[in-house]
Amino acid sequence: MLRQHQASLDNKKIFTALVKDLFPTQAKNVNLLLMAYNLGIAQDIQNTSRINHAFAFRYVKQLMDDFGVSRANADWIVSVWCVCYGNKVLGKICEITLQKQGNGPTIQREQSSSSKSYGDLFTYEKSRRGKGLAVTGFRGDKNQTIIFQNRSGNTPVVEIADNSFSNSSIEEAILTEGITYIGRNAFSGCKKLHQVLLPPSIEEIEDSAFENCSRLKSISLPMALKMIGDGAFKGTGLRTIEIPKSVFWLGDGLAKDCQSMDHVTIPENIGRIPDHMFEGCTNLKKVEFHENMVSIGERAFFGCSSLDFVIIPDRVKSIGQDAFSNTDKQFIMQCSFESYAEEYARKHKLKYQLV
Repeated sequence: MLRQHQASLDNKKIFTALVKDLFPTQAKNVNLLLMAYNLGIAQDIQNTSRINHAFAFRYVKQLMDDFGVSRANADWIVSVWCVCYGNKVLGKICEITLQKQGNGPTIQREQSSSSKSYGDLFTYEKSRRGKGLAVTGFRGDKNQTIIFQNRSGNTPVVEIADNSFSNSSIEEAILTEGITYIGRNAFSGCKKLHQVLLPPSIEEIEDSAFENCSRLKSISLPMALKMIGDGAFKGTGLRTIEIPKSVFWLGDGLAKDCQSMDHVTIPENIGRIPDHMFEGCTNLKKVEFHENMVSIGERAFFGCSSLDFVIIPDRVKSIGQDAFSNTDKQFIMQCSFESYAEEYARKHKLKYQLV
């Protein structure tokens, strides 16, 4: 089914209807399949480079904690997704074996050589941002993929602490539901980090959180996100960035020097492009502003040498110094007659086209 109808995975309504139509007499299994799907397991399998026990156990735990699914059923349906979709359909390297429904668990919580539980390998301090703990480090030998726990004993874990994994060798970071904050420089300089899976609970990503993570090509920002700090994704390998409508604050230089970024759509909830936001994004070719945009910060698109065209909405009443300097030689600003954008273009000797 997953092989024949793979395209349906991108549409929740279509996939849900398809599964119910194909398995009309298996309501229990359909519910389990859709529970895991609604946790985002399909997309995460698509994005991961390998499927190991740390990756899979995240979904086993969420199914048990959030939906009250038994360990046996949670383990079974997660193994179905990992093996049938991840390995058989997508050809991913998979450490998980497919089990018969109701058998004992095959997905294991990762253990260290000293037989400590996986959660014991983390170090913590009291969170400064919420009631709970902040992760400050990881002591395990297998640190390529780290699945961040949302509890330590009876205490919730709510934060990835400032500088906690800066310049480390981590390759994949999987954050569990309940973690709310990612601190300053938390993963900055992690040259091998190529995948980050964020839970719906993330509300704030602080300054330079992922700065210079050059192998990070994509990231899905959760719909509850409220704030993204200065330079949070500066110097990453992001090709595009989709900012949720829940966000009300963007920091300066958020995506500065993202040289692979080629397309940006600014959501309607963002009325101002911060200073330096896309400065140095040399591959950026297309920018789409919404009609409610009112301000573009200084050097916002400075050095975007592939950008040759942009439409400035009539409501824009402020454009900062050098906002569009060092763009493509054929760069044209499209704007309305007697608009602020026309005045700006004239003053700064930019080519413009009236509409």
